Amino acid sequence: MKKTHTNKIKINDIEIEYSVEYRKVKYIRYELKKGRLLLILPKRSKVEIEDVIHKKDKWIYKKIKEYYNEKELLSSKTRDMQLLRRTLPELKDLVNVYVEKYEKILNVEVNRLQFRDTIYKWGSCSTLRNITLSKNLRFLPDRLVEYIVYHELVHIIVLAHNDKFFEIIKKEFPNYLLCDEKLKQYNFLIENNL
Repeated sequence: MKKTHTNKIKINDIEIEYSVEYRKVKYIRYELKKGRLLLILPKRSKVEIEDVIHKKDKWIYKKIKEYYNEKELLSSKTRDMQLLRRTLPELKDLVNVYVEKYEKILNVEVNRLQFRDTIYKWGSCSTLRNITLSKNLRFLPDRLVEYIVYHELVHIIVLAHNDKFFEIIKKEFPNYLLCDEKLKQYNFLIENNL
């Protein structure tokens, strides 16, 4: 059973919110998500929490500053952007059009297509050719939905994000880095508006 404790600690000029969880682990782990620190300690650990945090305070401070700088930049870049408001059936219809299109172009076949509530991933592809897409795609422009569908279908050919994978991606989306940047911006909008 996990025991969780939430508190704040000051490192240099910023106050950081942190939680402590005791798990069945051998070593102390530091995880940063959305500007918060999660400290994972071995179950029977008898350490001073603040001492453990201060051992890594330079790294924690650097990562938290990077997070806030990125958040500020994304806030600025997304100021004039809007989320689309498609229904799930509308999204499924749109995705099916792109799946059919790219199955033919890539000469692949999707085994199963499903939609899930996901937070950190737009999509995934299994070795069984099962494609899972985030329901959050309903908030994206058509071209980004198309890019994600294509991206996942390319994974049927190449599972890894290696040179061969990106050669295939570039055939249809030579500006894929711009697509990835736009996805980061939309992800920020979704996290902060829903």
